[in-house]
Amino acid sequence: MNKLKMKVKVILILFLIVVMFISLINRYIYGIWNVFGYPERLRYGGYRYDGGKNITTFTDSEKPQYEISRDIDKFTGKKVYSKEKDFIGCGKVIYLYLGDDKYVAFASGGGGWLFI
Repeated sequence: MNKLKMKVKVILILFLIVVMFISLINRYIYGIWNVFGYPERLRYGGYRYDGGKNITTFTDSEKPQYEISRDIDKFTGKKVYSKEKDFIGCGKVIYLYLGDDKYVAFASGGGGWLFI
């Protein structure tokens, strides 16, 4: 019985460590503690993309074509797209896919919101 209690404690501690690690990574990358919430910012190639307030629905011709999701984005279940291949830099916009043709736009500094 004592060994069983010890195994349960170890499993519970490992579970809590994994949850905290994922939460901290999510906070650093996406600016939000909630793993299931929409991020406030994204970081790609040394640039910080802010925004994420407005949900946009695109038609088929307007949809972002290029998936730029990193391995960590795929791990967290968040897919990120861009309308252009060269998405890194000031004034560029990237989109977080929410499903059902809905996206949240994020822009880097330099007036990227003018292009939305």
